[in-house]
Amino acid sequence: NLYITNLGFGDDMPQYENGKLNYFKALTGKLLGQVDFFTDSESIMAKRVGSQQVFSWPFPEAATVARELQIKGRSHAAMGTAPEVWNFMLGLLVDIVPRAWWRNEQFSQFMADFSQPLVKATDKWLQLSSPDGVGETHAMRIDVTAEDSNGDGDLFVSTIVQGHESFRQCVGQSAAEFCIDLLQEQSKNRSGGVSLVEQRYRDDDARKQMIEKLTSTPGTIDYSGPIVRRKANGATVGPNKMDEVLRSIDL
Repeated sequence: NLYITNLGFGDDMPQYENGKLNYFKALTGKLLGQVDFFTDSESIMAKRVGSQQVFSWPFPEAATVARELQIKGRSHAAMGTAPEVWNFMLGLLVDIVPRAWWRNEQFSQFMADFSQPLVKATDKWLQLSSPDGVGETHAMRIDVTAEDSNGDGDLFVSTIVQGHESFRQCVGQSAAEFCIDLLQEQSKNRSGGVSLVEQRYRDDDARKQMIEKLTSTPGTIDYSGPIVRRKANGATVGPNKMDEVLRSIDL
């Protein structure tokens, strides 16, 4: 995982702007500010995860999901880790180290090997200090902004937050659910091919069933479901320094 993260720092950031796909060289790895991984300040996610620093990373979903939804505005994807000092260290390294070095497999592997003992020590400390003894809480937030269909120009934001006690378990469980679903379908319909998740679950019923499975796996801390609110004028959707970062770099 460290190796893949390092390699990604050498890639351009795929991101939609004004409904068009662009690849931004200077955006990958940039610290984007804080994200609230909760929708209710009294929820378990607010207490357990709270607001966390994130940085831009070239997840393909920033392009593929946006294309599938035919968006007219902006898409972006980011990630972060804990404790927060790791995010600042990665942001500093990305600013200092040339992009071409990150794309070099030997360099990225060296950096992964170098940081592995530090990561293991941090993980052990987090495990001892976490309430469930796991120390690898996983949280995800998705925001979608859309204009009201009544034509008066009002904007609404639909937000979903999910939390799981173990990142590794969450990834394994999700992969297993996708495989089971694929095998079950092929037992009835022998159609083959390769498709993205957002393409495979275009159908509302199929998508709903899969989301229900993925959000109820053992270890799930919380799943907010879609929460829709009116977007206030000037309110930021996503990382709180996203616009500031975009203005400061050469896109």
